[in-house]
Amino acid sequence: MSREIIAEVYPWESRVAIVEEGRLVEVFWADQNENVGKIYKGKVKDIIPGLSCAFIDIGLAKNAFLYAGDIVAPGLKKSRNIFDLVKTGQDIMVQVKKEAFSEKGARVTGDLTIPGHFLVLLVYQNEVSISRKITGDSRREHLRRLVEANKPEGVGVILRTACLEADDQEILGELQELLQVWEEVQRRFENSKAPSLLYEDIDVLERTLRDYLDSDISRVVINNVKLKERINHYIREKKGGAHFRVQFEEGDLFEKYGLEKEIRRALRRKVWLKSGGYLIFDQTEAMTVIDVNSGKYTGKDDFEETVYKLNLEAAVEIPRQLRLRSIGGIILIDFIDMKNKGNQEEVVAVLRTELQKDKAHTRIIGLTGLGFLEMTRKKSRYGISEFFTDECIACNGRGRTLNLFALACEVKRKLANMGYTENSEITCEAHPELLQYIENDARNLEYIKRRTGKEIKLVANPELAVHDYQISTDFKP
Repeated sequence: MSREIIAEVYPWESRVAIVEEGRLVEVFWADQNENVGKIYKGKVKDIIPGLSCAFIDIGLAKNAFLYAGDIVAPGLKKSRNIFDLVKTGQDIMVQVKKEAFSEKGARVTGDLTIPGHFLVLLVYQNEVSISRKITGDSRREHLRRLVEANKPEGVGVILRTACLEADDQEILGELQELLQVWEEVQRRFENSKAPSLLYEDIDVLERTLRDYLDSDISRVVINNVKLKERINHYIREKKGGAHFRVQFEEGDLFEKYGLEKEIRRALRRKVWLKSGGYLIFDQTEAMTVIDVNSGKYTGKDDFEETVYKLNLEAAVEIPRQLRLRSIGGIILIDFIDMKNKGNQEEVVAVLRTELQKDKAHTRIIGLTGLGFLEMTRKKSRYGISEFFTDECIACNGRGRTLNLFALACEVKRKLANMGYTENSEITCEAHPELLQYIENDARNLEYIKRRTGKEIKLVANPELAVHDYQISTDFKP
């Protein structure tokens, strides 16, 4: 499998795309205020016993919320009564699990993890777990003995898939690095006042490299020369040399490589398949239902063979869409009914194989009584729908509209890549609501002016739809 990483980094956002066999399979997005993975010393502000949760002040605009089941500390026994676990005014160490979103504050956990390339340190556990993708019994047993013999008591470790080809000294060296990080976090907790930041993970680009740095990568493309050198340094440190190239390219890379269109398609409910069939994605609070439809595909063989081929194509596309959309939780797939049991098993086998490419943990449960294929996927981050769209106020949230903050980022990206024009001024016309998001970001507008060497003129046009904008170099009022 050939894999590419394409990254765009701007002062206001970073976007990293994973492309496999020429197709976008995952996209990671982070703004300047990304908090997931950060560890804070917080203070318990309020306890809600009816919901078994506490609100924690970690210094953000909204208090974070902590479920009773996520409260972990040395010697602390599990309890259904949250008052047995925390008290109002208490200092507590927590890690951000999910970003604040809409009216919700960030979700935090006391089950702290410190990730590396080979290992994940579980600071309040004691078990050694090994990635399921490391399948050889002898290798698994060797890795288990290696880590158990060298880790301290009261600390757990997950051995990631990268350990499959790693030397023992590389693994033990990273274990010592992670233990030193944890010692420093504890020291900061003792010496700082709440709320305060104790630890932050590397940025979204290095985090993606850490998770995907393997023999499948063919190249990394980035739009920033300084970051290219930083990536090369990171690779030399972690791998002692690279088997792929890191290249710098100017311009809007997501647009250049067709990724912008892929992202927009992933916001739609319907996904067309090459055969003419299509998938329908319906997401609810409880679960996601995926319906496979024949559409324009009629086939040349008998009905059973036609349905079999269509279901096989769907079994390949669905795992890609789950990764791209970052769909998690309970998932029901309504494949078109097949009478041949062998065909059914083959479709499930293909689905299982494609799911193995997913870094998130997935599990196929089996067929329900109504014939749906039931599976689960662990969700660790918000999907592109949550990032790039809002609930529609006109239809009381039954539909979604493009998020103006995300659209403003798109406008700034396009302006920042227009330095090639001959005119000395670039004009952006937009609806006043959208324009406000751009005008309020004076610092990054200055960056765009310096980068392009052009004057940026912002013109409010109430006649444009709120999600429309026009960029030109020959504007006439």
